[in-house]
Amino acid sequence: MTPALLSDSTVAFIQREVAIDVASCSSDLRPSACRGFACRVSPDRQRLTVFVRRGEASQVLQDVLGQDVIAVVFCLPETEAAIQIKGSQISLSAANADDTACVEHYRHAFVDGIVRLGYGREFGLSHMAIEAGQLVALSFTPEQVFEQTPGPMAGKRMGGSQP
Repeated sequence: MTPALLSDSTVAFIQREVAIDVASCSSDLRPSACRGFACRVSPDRQRLTVFVRRGEASQVLQDVLGQDVIAVVFCLPETEAAIQIKGSQISLSAANADDTACVEHYRHAFVDGIVRLGYGREFGLSHMAIEAGQLVALSFTPEQVFEQTPGPMAGKRMGGSQP
């Protein structure tokens, strides 16, 4: 088994009240992106699962299955600190009850975080609204981790992803 690429601090960060953006591309390199609604890390740190809404993620879902590439950016609105994780070996499944509970926990933490920044709670809850049966669990194997916080370190590989 490959050693885990994700450090304790990376795992803690990506499971905070971060904004999550999921991206991929088509075979002709046309980009696609959507919002993520929580992240779960497997106990061995070999797989990440990001939850997306089926309707707004349709092109991303098509692209990740067709190309087997994904990039996910996790950004803390409070500080703009950000990490990007790229991966492959993608699989999709419908979210189950445990997944929905994970997303609801994340949703409330995210809304609490943006309320502290001055956004209205109703705006946050609406922005992060989910409908039963619409969540898709998008799982992948992380292969590279990058610092993405704006500044001189942006784009630098982190942890075990060094060449």
